[in-house]
Amino acid sequence: MTCKQCGTELPEHAKFCLQCGAAVPPEAENEREPEPEHEPEHEPETPETFPPPRQRQAPLRELEFFQPAITGGMFLGLLSSIPVISAGNCICCMWVLLGGAIATVLLTKQRPIGSITYGDGAFAGVLSGTFGAVVGTILQMSFHAMTARFFDTQQQQIEDLLNKMGAEPPWRDWVLRVFSGEISTVTVLFTFVSNLIAFSLFAMIGGILAVAILQKRETRNMTPRPPSA
Repeated sequence: MTCKQCGTELPEHAKFCLQCGAAVPPEAENEREPEPEHEPEHEPETPETFPPPRQRQAPLRELEFFQPAITGGMFLGLLSSIPVISAGNCICCMWVLLGGAIATVLLTKQRPIGSITYGDGAFAGVLSGTFGAVVGTILQMSFHAMTARFFDTQQQQIEDLLNKMGAEPPWRDWVLRVFSGEISTVTVLFTFVSNLIAFSLFAMIGGILAVAILQKRETRNMTPRPPSA
């Protein structure tokens, strides 16, 4: 450190010059400050990479069969009981098959078609056939009561026709009872059991066919198409 007035060398921390007596400004004391020690640079640590967590699939919604089965059952029971229109069942039980298919299609509103099994379609079809049997029996008995008067006037002609055909007494008596307009417990029970067996069976087939058709259509839509030339 030197005096700025006369240039004399001064000892460290001197406040006055020993030669000329000039005051040493405080800036001169701090002319040489020790350079700050630089800490060794450290390379930034590379954070460990972990594979992204797997996204958990949301649990599938539990299927509700009741409402679809009622809708399909109302459809098949109604169309299978109205005179003339019910003749559509002569074509492979068309109305019953469609009723089971409708119940299955309504299931796809609750879940994707890929998660619906053939068992689901069959169960929906059986339930719709059961409801359809109840609806059909009620409607058939109602139409039967309304047409009873007409068949009463034709009773003798029907009996003569059965005699000409050589119908046996048990079968002949049953046919006459059906066309007599009589509504008994036996008639209602027989009609319900017949409808239950036929409707449940064919509606189940309709539900299975609906699942197969919908899944095939879904697969076709997911298959990439080749680029057009």
